[in-house]
Amino acid sequence: MHGWIGRRDRQPVAIEAVVFRGDGTEEAVRLTNVSDEGCRMEMDGEFLIGEKIEVAIPRFGQMKAQIRWALPGSAGAKFVDNDL
Repeated sequence: MHGWIGRRDRQPVAIEAVVFRGDGTEEAVRLTNVSDEGCRMEMDGEFLIGEKIEVAIPRFGQMKAQIRWALPGSAGAKFVDNDL
């Protein structure tokens, strides 16, 4: 399909996690889907597109990520390997 950007299948989940932001603050989030490339989060606050974060996921550890899309109450992040 013209204009379609493919992505890996996401697995639906309901995982409570914590996001560490670049300014040192923390945000409680709920992961609602995840893949090896990224995740979708729901939260009370808001994120900025392009914001670099670390997501602490129980039993998986901390993952560096960048916000790729954001709406009030939800956001999508892509996991990244490079330094924040």
